[in-house]
Amino acid sequence: MGGRHRLDPRLIGRGFQYLDFGCGHGLNLLFNAAAHPEASFYGVDLNPTHIAAATTKAQELGLSNVHFALADLTAFAGGLPSSGPCRGWPESYDFVVAHGVASWVGGEVRKALIAAASELLRPGGIFYCSYNTYPGWLRRSTLQMLSVEESLRTGGSTTPAGIRKSAELLNRLTGAAADPWPLGQELPGLREDMRALQGASEAYLVGEFQAAHQPLYVGPMHRLCSTHSLSYVGSANLPELFPELLDPGRRSLVMEASDPLMREVLLDLAIVQSFRRDLFVKGPCLPSPAWRRERLAEVGLVSLTQSGEDPHDFDIALGRFSLDPAFTQQLKSLLGEFRRPLGDLMEQLSLDFDELLRRLSLLLHGGVIGFSFSGAGREALGTATTGFNQRCLDQITAGEEIGALLSPVLHQPVTISTLESFFLQVADSGLPSEGVAQMVWMGITMAGGSVKDPEGQPIEDPDVALGQLQEFWDSFASGRLPVLRRLGLGA
Repeated sequence: MGGRHRLDPRLIGRGFQYLDFGCGHGLNLLFNAAAHPEASFYGVDLNPTHIAAATTKAQELGLSNVHFALADLTAFAGGLPSSGPCRGWPESYDFVVAHGVASWVGGEVRKALIAAASELLRPGGIFYCSYNTYPGWLRRSTLQMLSVEESLRTGGSTTPAGIRKSAELLNRLTGAAADPWPLGQELPGLREDMRALQGASEAYLVGEFQAAHQPLYVGPMHRLCSTHSLSYVGSANLPELFPELLDPGRRSLVMEASDPLMREVLLDLAIVQSFRRDLFVKGPCLPSPAWRRERLAEVGLVSLTQSGEDPHDFDIALGRFSLDPAFTQQLKSLLGEFRRPLGDLMEQLSLDFDELLRRLSLLLHGGVIGFSFSGAGREALGTATTGFNQRCLDQITAGEEIGALLSPVLHQPVTISTLESFFLQVADSGLPSEGVAQMVWMGITMAGGSVKDPEGQPIEDPDVALGQLQEFWDSFASGRLPVLRRLGLGA
């Protein structure tokens, strides 16, 4: 999209190698492995519970092209280890991924991570590295500090209760909104930050505010990668590939920097960046404008929303942006219910090529449209994913935390709730809505679950529960279900 690296488009259709450092429970790898059966995926993590769960899940979902190992990423700094659980794995990879690792480890481990990515990447290969960053984390670092002090005071490790207590203390220390104390004057957004964390999950709180967590400025991080022959080529957040989206004042300030790294430094300051999703390449190959246009013309687009449901305002790291509803409506009309190559749309949309890409980046980021891929293997993939998705549905409705199905149209997972999963399994029963609701209610009951009210509380009265399920089905059948079927999910 940004025209900063020429990745061989044939790579995705053949047996590429993909390595994930800090793979956690492996859901990212499992969905990728199902989407690309011709490729091989490998995941490394230091948590034995994560690896055991990931390995079991791969077996239950019928995947044989994904492999997990309990190993220390520092062992890869000099290349593939000659011994241990990863012995026999490929010695080089087309993609190396480290999502949420770099700012959660110490400096020496971080250096080993970057060295390992460089050692294991093939020339032209891509390294994806995401991490929390300053200046967006300057305010939040006060909560991390206070949470660590609280854990030391109680003689234990960082806990959700300790973090919430620290957040409340910080909130009080800011003073009243109308009469802030010095801390509130110095950090005027701190009160809002603490309020936003009230609904955060316990896992998120502990992961973000533990003692080992250290957000990184972009400059030192990019220089570290550069010393290991890894060149920054852009962000995986598509709109951030286009700083031209910024308002004239900030855009002028950022773009006047001739040094690429300084431009990234200024961009982070201009948008108060808090989380980066960086793409590095071992040996970048700059594409020609003609090659870029030709490759993008082959990429398909598909609508992900029903007509009339499209947002026109987008809140992204660069700011808040609005698109002309007439443009979105015209694009959705051209797309219809099927995949359309971008090349077919270019002339009909009558826009400058780069301006079109900027608008598409907002719609892609906002989930209004998605990339769709074609090729000889697409029909076979659709057949293969049917079995994979059925196994996912069986596990989701049994209480497993999977939360998505694989779209053969997008080659990506699509988020789905537990209740949607129950209804998707009986959507083609041919029953009236009352019968569909009854079947779902029986399935939920047999699985040991319950129907919940809008506040998340279990509904004890069966008639009330059935009424709510029928209401959900009527909305689901007319809105969400057609979108899922357009993406190859369901009949």
